[in-house]
Amino acid sequence: MMILNYEQYSEITQFIQKFKGISIVCHRELIKQFPQYRPETLGSILSREVQQRLKHSHFRVSSQAEDLLGEYQRKAKSTGALDVLLRMAISMRFPPLSLCRIILLAKYNQKVRAEVSEMIRNPDLIPDSLLGANVGYCLYNENMEGPVTDTIRRCIGEEYEVRLKQIAKDMGLVFYDEGDLRRTGYDKTPDLKLAIPCLYKGRIINWIESKASFGDMGLHLKYAKDQLISYNNRFGSGMVIYWFGFLDMIADCAENGDFITVVNDFPKSEELELLKFNIPDSCLEELKSDDS
Repeated sequence: MMILNYEQYSEITQFIQKFKGISIVCHRELIKQFPQYRPETLGSILSREVQQRLKHSHFRVSSQAEDLLGEYQRKAKSTGALDVLLRMAISMRFPPLSLCRIILLAKYNQKVRAEVSEMIRNPDLIPDSLLGANVGYCLYNENMEGPVTDTIRRCIGEEYEVRLKQIAKDMGLVFYDEGDLRRTGYDKTPDLKLAIPCLYKGRIINWIESKASFGDMGLHLKYAKDQLISYNNRFGSGMVIYWFGFLDMIADCAENGDFITVVNDFPKSEELELLKFNIPDSCLEELKSDDS
């Protein structure tokens, strides 16, 4: 099941909000609790919930940086444990690597954020070896943020863009990709700009955007504002594919107007109407004679 109604979506988000533990375990439990949904769909919803939790609590937590550093140092000194920071993050219901960043910025306040980011990517660079081990423990027990997760997400996004292009070619569509459009001077570009528009259920499709994520209302409105509306202004109406599904209400939201079509997979060949050129027989005969 890829298109969720509000009740189904709320059931998943409430499970996430009540879960006490790290995201990697929460994802595992989501798969057990909701086997009717794809793991990718559940993971995408979980990721959004973690992002929202971070957005709402980051200022409050970062304002306590010195106290949190002191708490970590006391616990680390008394136990010598490698999971002190992870346990603190769990008790605070705060993303572990975000807590690591706050602690590192407080301890090494002479360093800029880029240097701290490098410490998180490579905990061996942290002068305090026990703190480095704690950061590493968080790094490898987290699947919703951090450099490892960012690389995985980027690869998944590229995988679905490649899939989109291959399916479009197999369907006989002629298109320009982002690289083609950027070389002609466009800055904001869809994944595919059709050279020849097609019809999908009676709606004209000039472009297709690929999103390797679940489309909830907040995410879709952000994409519409930052990307999709500008695509319409430049190229006309088009389509966005949320490969991991979407909340049903976004398909008909006012922001779509009559120019954004929302789907959860590439349309089947019988759902697309391609422009066909009718070449008169006399022209065909002339072309054949020229070839000979």
